[in-house]
Amino acid sequence: MLLKKMNLVTTLGAFTIAAAMIAPVSMAQDDSDKASKPSEKAEKVDPLKEMKDEISRLSTEYQLQSQRQKNELAKMELEKQRLAAEASLAKAQHDAELAEMKNMLARLQAEAQLASAKQQQELASAKAEIETINTMTSLHDKRLSESMRETNEELKRLMTENSLLAQKVKHHQTVAAETSARFAAEMAEAQGQLSSREMRDKVKAKVVKDIEYRMNPLDGNTLYVTDRRIPLNGAIYSGTADFVNDRINYFNNQSTELPIFIVIDNCPGGSVMEGYRIVKAIQESPAPIHVVVKSFAASMAAVITTLADHSYAYPNAIILHHQMSSSMRGNLTQQAESLENGFEWSRRLADPVAEKMGVSPERFVELMYENNSDGDWEEFADVAIDLKWVNNVVQEIREEGILSQPTGSRSAMFMFMKEHEEVDASGNPYIKLPRLQPFDYYFMYDPDNYYR
Repeated sequence: MLLKKMNLVTTLGAFTIAAAMIAPVSMAQDDSDKASKPSEKAEKVDPLKEMKDEISRLSTEYQLQSQRQKNELAKMELEKQRLAAEASLAKAQHDAELAEMKNMLARLQAEAQLASAKQQQELASAKAEIETINTMTSLHDKRLSESMRETNEELKRLMTENSLLAQKVKHHQTVAAETSARFAAEMAEAQGQLSSREMRDKVKAKVVKDIEYRMNPLDGNTLYVTDRRIPLNGAIYSGTADFVNDRINYFNNQSTELPIFIVIDNCPGGSVMEGYRIVKAIQESPAPIHVVVKSFAASMAAVITTLADHSYAYPNAIILHHQMSSSMRGNLTQQAESLENGFEWSRRLADPVAEKMGVSPERFVELMYENNSDGDWEEFADVAIDLKWVNNVVQEIREEGILSQPTGSRSAMFMFMKEHEEVDASGNPYIKLPRLQPFDYYFMYDPDNYYR
C-alpha cells in the first residue's frame, strides 16, 4: 500500500516538472503566433519588457510549482511515517493476539486432557454399570423363564378348565334354548288364546249390524232412534248451542233427508239466547229434527220441545212451562229497560207456544198460575199431548245407534255439574252458572235454588 502511494507521488512530480518545461514553449509559441498577427498597437509595445514579464511570470509559476511539489513530498513523508507507525502497531497487536492464541491453545489442550480423563473415568463407570446391568438382566431372564414356565403350566390348566366349562355352558345353553322354546310356545299359545279372547270381547262389545235408517222413525208406539243423535242434558248455558248446532250441521252434511234426534233425558232449561239458537237450527234444518223427552224438560227445554215439528215423550215424562224470571240490577231506568227486554224475549219465545196451544199469551200465563201457585205449570206427557206441548207419546224408545258396549260410572250428573258443583255454608249443593251474555236471561226451572 505504501509503495503504491510513493509511486503515485513520483509520477505526479514528474508530470508537474514536464508540464512546467512545456509551458514556456507553449507560451512562446502563442506569443509567436500573436507576434505574427498584425496589430494596430505593435508599434507601442516593448517586446523586451514583455519577455521579461513573461520570464518573471514563468519563474514565479515554476517556484510555485516547486513549492507545491515540496509540500506534496512532505505530505508523502508524513504519510510514510504514519503508515510505518501503523504497521508497527499492527505488528505489536498481531504479536499480542498470537500470544493470546498460544495461551488459549495451551488452555484448550489442558481442558481437552481434563475432558479425556473425565471421559475415561465415566467410561470405566459405564462399563462397571453395564456389567452390573448384564448380571441383573441374566438373573431377570432366569426368573422370567421360570415364571413363563409356571405361566404356561397355569395356562394349560386354565385351558383345560375352560374347555370343561365351555362344555358345561354349551349344555346349559342347550337346556335354556329348549326351555325358552317351550316357554315361547306356551306364551304364543297363551297370547293366541288372549288375542282370541280379546277379539271375542271386542266383538261382544260391538253390535255388528247395519243401522236401519227410517224416514218415519215412529212405528206404532215405538220410536226408533239412530246414531244421528244429539244429547241435550243439564243446564243450557254458553256453548250448548254450539254443541247442538254443530252436530245438526254435521248430520245435514251427511244427509238432508234422514231424521236427526235431539234426546232430552233431563234438562231444566237455561239461557234463552242459546235456546233460541237451537230452536232456530231445528226450524231451518233441511233434515227433519225429532225432539225426544225421556224424563224432564222444563223452561227453555220445554219451549224447544213444544216448538219442534216432531216431538216425542214417554207417558210419565214431565214437561214444565212457566214465565221467565230475572235478577235485574241497576237503577230503576236500567231495570225498566231490562224488564222491557225480558217481555220482548217472552213474546218471541212464549207467544209461539201459546199460539200452538190455541190460547192468547195472557191466557197462557193465567193457566200457569191456575195450575200451580208458583206459576210452574208441569204436566205428564200423556196430559201434555192434549195441550200440544208434545206431539206424540210413545211406550218404547229404541236406541238403535248404540252399537258399542256402554262404559263409565253410574253417575248421570252432567259434566258441567261434576266440574262446578259446590256446597254452601248450610251444606246445600249448588251450581254456579256461567255469566250470561248481554241481553240474555236464564229461563229455567230451579225450585230448590240449585242453579245460582
